[in-house]
Amino acid sequence: MSLLQPWQEKAAQKRTSLYDLIPQEWRLPKSIINNPPKNSTIVPSQCGILSKLDLEITEIDNIEELAHRIAQGKYSAVQVIEAYCKRAAIAHQLVNCLAEIFFTQALERAQYLDDYFKSTGGKTIGPFHGIPISFKDQFNIKGIETAMAYIGYLGDIAEHNSILVDIVLSLGAVLYVKTALPQTIMLPETRSHLLGITLNPLNRELSCGGSSGGEGSLIAMKGSICGLGTDIGGSIRFPTALNGIYGLKPSDGRIPYGRARNSFDGQESVPSVIGPMTRSLSNIRLFFKSILETKPWLIDPQVHNIPWREDLFQEGQMNKLSFGVIQFDQKVHLSPPVQRAINMSINALEKAGHQVIQWDTIDHPEGIDILVKMYQADGGKDVQKALDLSGESIVPGAFVGKPETEISVYEYWQLNVARRDYAMKYLEKWNKTKEITSTGRPIDGIISPICGLPAYPHEYQISIEYTGIVNLLQLTSVILPITRVDLQLDQITDEYRNMKIASDLDKMAKETYKGPEVFENCIVGLQIICRRLEEEKAIGMAMVLEKALELYQ
Repeated sequence: MSLLQPWQEKAAQKRTSLYDLIPQEWRLPKSIINNPPKNSTIVPSQCGILSKLDLEITEIDNIEELAHRIAQGKYSAVQVIEAYCKRAAIAHQLVNCLAEIFFTQALERAQYLDDYFKSTGGKTIGPFHGIPISFKDQFNIKGIETAMAYIGYLGDIAEHNSILVDIVLSLGAVLYVKTALPQTIMLPETRSHLLGITLNPLNRELSCGGSSGGEGSLIAMKGSICGLGTDIGGSIRFPTALNGIYGLKPSDGRIPYGRARNSFDGQESVPSVIGPMTRSLSNIRLFFKSILETKPWLIDPQVHNIPWREDLFQEGQMNKLSFGVIQFDQKVHLSPPVQRAINMSINALEKAGHQVIQWDTIDHPEGIDILVKMYQADGGKDVQKALDLSGESIVPGAFVGKPETEISVYEYWQLNVARRDYAMKYLEKWNKTKEITSTGRPIDGIISPICGLPAYPHEYQISIEYTGIVNLLQLTSVILPITRVDLQLDQITDEYRNMKIASDLDKMAKETYKGPEVFENCIVGLQIICRRLEEEKAIGMAMVLEKALELYQ
C-alpha cells in the first residue's frame, strides 16, 4: 500500500512519464547519473550521445549564424532540431530543467520546414526558420499540457497557442520543450512538488534561480539557443545571472503576454513581463526586433504600438555615455566576486571614455515595501485556489500573501497612489543627474547587481531590492555575464569581513560567502537598467559595456 498522498503519486507519475519521453539511445549511463560532475556543462561534449555534427550545431551561440547556415543548406532543420532535442534530453537528466517534452512534434515541424525549403528552391519562412525556441511552462502550446508547476493543473491541455507562440511559429521557429518553473512562480529558485528541484549547471550544489530557472539551466547547458521567460520581481534576471547567460526584462506592453497563463492573473499594478533568455546580446536584439516587426499590437491589446526604434538603439551606443552604478541596495552588501564585477565594469567604461557616477538607493526599501504589499494584497487567495485543486502544500519561501496581508480595494488604490508618487520622485532623481554628468544630460542608464552573491544555495532567502525596483517602476533591464568567480581574486577581504551588518539577509549572505570555493565555476551577471520602454537603448548600452570589457581585459 502506497504511503504517498494522491497528489504526491500524481507528481511522481508526471516525472516518470516525462523521463520516459527521452529515447533510450539519448539516456546517460548510470555512471554519470549516479556521480555527475559539479559542473554539468562539461558532460554533453564528453558523454558520447552527441555526434560531431550535433556538437557543432549546438555550440553556435548566434541565432543569425545558425539561421544563415540553415538558409544556405549547410544544415537541415531536422539536423538542427534533432541536435537540440538530444542536448535538451541530456540537460534534463543532469539538472531537471524540463516541464514538457514533445520531440516527435518538433521533428515533424522541422521536416515540414525542410520540405518547404526544397519545394520553394531554397526559401525560408522567416528569420527563425529551423531555429529551436524553448518556452517556460506558462505558455500555452496547442495540444500540450500547461501545468505551471501545480499538481492541480495536470491534465490541462492547451486548446490554443499563446500569442507569442503563434508569432515565433510564423517566423519559422521550431518548438520542442517547455521548461520548469516553481510552484506559485513567486520564488527565486525553481522548485515544486510536481517537478522537484532544478539545479545550476555551472555548480550543481547551488540554485539555478527562478522563476524562469528551467530556461536558465537549459540555455546554460546549450540545450536551447533562445527561450522565453517571465519576470515580476527578478524571475528572468536571477536565472540569467546565475546561469551565466543573457536576458532582457522589458517594460510592460512591448512583448505580447496574451493567452499565456500566470499566477496573480488580473493583478496589473506590477505586471509580469515576457523576455528572451539567450546566449548573446545580438540574439536579444534580433529576437526583440523580429517580434516587433510582426506588429503584435494588432493582436494583443495590451501591447504598445511601438515598433523597433533604431535611433534609440544607436543612442545607447554613443561614444560618450553616462552610467549610474548601484553598489549597495540598503539590505545586502556585495560579496567579493560581485564587487569585482562592478569594479571591472566601472574601470572598463571609464577607460573607454564613458562616465560612471554613484546611484543613491536610500529610497529603495520604500519602493520594495510598496511592491511586496502589492504582491500580497489578495491574502494568498489566488495561489491557495490552485493548491486546493490537488491538496498539495505550498513550497516554503514563496513571495505570496497570507490572510493577514489581505487589504481592501480602497487600501489597494492607496498603494497605487503611493507607487505613482514614488515613481514621480524616482524620475525627478534620475532627471536631476544632468547637473553632475559631463554630458549635460541625465544618466543614460544604471549598472546594477542582480543580488549580493554570484549564486546562492537551494532554499535560500534573497533580497529583491536590486531587482524589484525595476518591476515596480516598469523600467527595462538587460542582463549580461561579466566575469567568472576566481579562486584567487575573490578571497574574503578585510573590508567585506568588517562591513557593518545591514539586515538579517546581509548576515545570511556573509555567512553563505565562506570563500570563492563554494561558488566555483559560477559566473557573475550584472544588469543595465534604462528608463521605462527604453529596451532598444538598454540593448545598445549592454553592447557598449561588453565591448569595453573585452578591450579592458
